[in-house]
Amino acid sequence: MAERVVITGGAGFVAIHAAEVALSRGIAVTLVDVRDPPPELARLVPGATMVRADIRDAEQVAGACPAGVPIIHCAALVGPQAGKAEPYRALEINVMGTARLLERVRDAGGRLVHVSTATLYGHRPDLAVLSEDDHPSPLGIYDASKLMSETLCTQYRATYGVQATSVRTGFVFGFGSRIGEYFIPRVLAGEAVREPCGRDHPCDFTCVEDLAEGLVAAACAQDLPEPVYNVTGGRLHTRGDFAEAVRRALPQANIEQGPGVDPARHLRGACDIGRARRDLGYRPRQSLDSGIAGWIKRARGAVPAPMPAGGAAS
Repeated sequence: MAERVVITGGAGFVAIHAAEVALSRGIAVTLVDVRDPPPELARLVPGATMVRADIRDAEQVAGACPAGVPIIHCAALVGPQAGKAEPYRALEINVMGTARLLERVRDAGGRLVHVSTATLYGHRPDLAVLSEDDHPSPLGIYDASKLMSETLCTQYRATYGVQATSVRTGFVFGFGSRIGEYFIPRVLAGEAVREPCGRDHPCDFTCVEDLAEGLVAAACAQDLPEPVYNVTGGRLHTRGDFAEAVRRALPQANIEQGPGVDPARHLRGACDIGRARRDLGYRPRQSLDSGIAGWIKRARGAVPAPMPAGGAAS
């Protein structure tokens, strides 16, 4: 097991949860970002070291990433809308930032675990299970930037023998989420939620605690034989299922959803997580109900510790 990990995009949602898991394993954590995390996330990782650095700057990267230390690379301009609004910035951060980190690992050793996305599978209305070997079909600039970054990681492996792998994530929900509509913050604020359609939209929901476990496992694994791993919930639920789980946890929830799929969301099947199970020991442990319950506890001020490795979800 690694003694320390560096996590880029360290002020963000996924990075903080990965840091919390690492700290719970006795692994020291350096969070790297150009900004500080919001207070509600910072309180989850009081033992982490925060370093201000820009991953696009080679000198700053060298100073923030000690030689030989694994890097969990979460830094990105995230989401299809952000990529569409700022395409050049998406390429600069997502692609060139990844290239800077790959150069650091090539020069100084260590490992890069690049957080990618299942959105690059594109539009798959047949809902077939998605393997890492399925041909990517990006729909926008964000997806394309992540595929470019994956390609860089794969070619640095092949050309230089760099330890680099990409982790494709699903519809990630949990405390601190800023992307997607998962109802809970609005319900806790007393707001009604109205969606004209989308109740039947299928999603491979992934609790952020499970994703964090998978990222730390990838950073610490003895070997990573594959260039890409799906790390998701591994099964389909609908957005209507998610809303029902929120109502079970918060009976006051006022959520109305129209039927059908949402044309503004990616439509695809569940990811095959067999590779991650085999090589990382990855097992999604959170159900919709347990993940939502944990999110609500944290939103209300309680900070339960991550479950020990191998524990069962309640």
